[in-house]
Amino acid sequence: MRRLLYLAFGWVLVACNFFPAPPTVTVSPVPTQIAAPTFTPTAFGTIPASIPKPTLAGSPTPNGKTKTPVSISLIKKVLITTDAEGGSARPEIAATATRVFVLYLGNIAAGSNRTFSLKIYDNNVDRMIASKVLVSTTPEYGGPTDIRVASDGQFLYAFYETHKPTVPATAMTYLWGAKYALDDRFDRVAYTSAPIASSRPLSELGNGGELLDDPAPLIGPDSVFVVTRLKYSLSMSGKTIYRVREFSKHDLTKLTQFDLDLSDATDGRARVASLLFWNNSILMALPTTVSDRGINENVDDGALSDILLVRIRQNWTFDPQKDVKTLSAETNDRENYVSGFKTDGKYFYITFKQATGNPPSGEQVAWI
Repeated sequence: MRRLLYLAFGWVLVACNFFPAPPTVTVSPVPTQIAAPTFTPTAFGTIPASIPKPTLAGSPTPNGKTKTPVSISLIKKVLITTDAEGGSARPEIAATATRVFVLYLGNIAAGSNRTFSLKIYDNNVDRMIASKVLVSTTPEYGGPTDIRVASDGQFLYAFYETHKPTVPATAMTYLWGAKYALDDRFDRVAYTSAPIASSRPLSELGNGGELLDDPAPLIGPDSVFVVTRLKYSLSMSGKTIYRVREFSKHDLTKLTQFDLDLSDATDGRARVASLLFWNNSILMALPTTVSDRGINENVDDGALSDILLVRIRQNWTFDPQKDVKTLSAETNDRENYVSGFKTDGKYFYITFKQATGNPPSGEQVAWI
């Protein structure tokens, strides 16, 4: 079966054919553990018995069997921006039956007038239909830095951070949300008129401080969520706590807020994660620290780590003995930045970064 998946890396839009390998990770049922806000269940179809894991060709599993890798065939590459346009980074993709929407951090060359911008293409990525600036730098709240999106096929929900330097060595950060119509006009139909939250960058925060960069979106049956991270130590004894905020799908009115403590399932502070609703459960892919050797507390890549999957009930409860599975575990490297989690109804696709050696040195690899 031919599947078309659009992936954006840097400035290039890539279309690929995927032929998934047999899945290898079993997802178990979930008993109750922690009380938290609930919302109305909605059927999402039947979850497959397992989830595929990206691996090198012919690499052995813990049980000694050899896995067949995913096969990727390049169809085309499309240039999204050029240096003449100010350069770009951090592209995010949404698609409908007739359109491909590319959102990205734009005008990054100067560094002082960054934007979140959009380009709309036809479904074959042959022709650009429209382009527009969605968010600009302002004196009050600074310029955009990180954006992440999720779509339900009709609307796109974007959550993003802006960063404002206050003096040369300090800054303020702000979290925002917006809802857009997935059509050629891409009108903004709802937004948070004031910041959802404000905080400081990683280097300025103490234990328990909230990090607003890389906010993870999650579309539920009746509401939409954004998940941020709290700062604790990267060491294996560090707490893994995320902050969850729930909003109305209609107008982005804030409904609830609570902290999700995953310390019973993972080690080290909360880092960039991705979430997906499926079959009345929340699937969350995230890093866990696996060694205290060579810890660098000032960067998210500062610890040897693996990628885990936690299956969570809709009331945000889970059983750490049954609902935690390892998705990727390579020795002596840093698997982190789980920035994409999608499904085509039969398979799940997860993207993350693997770093061998101490970043920024060493080899940096992007995995699907």
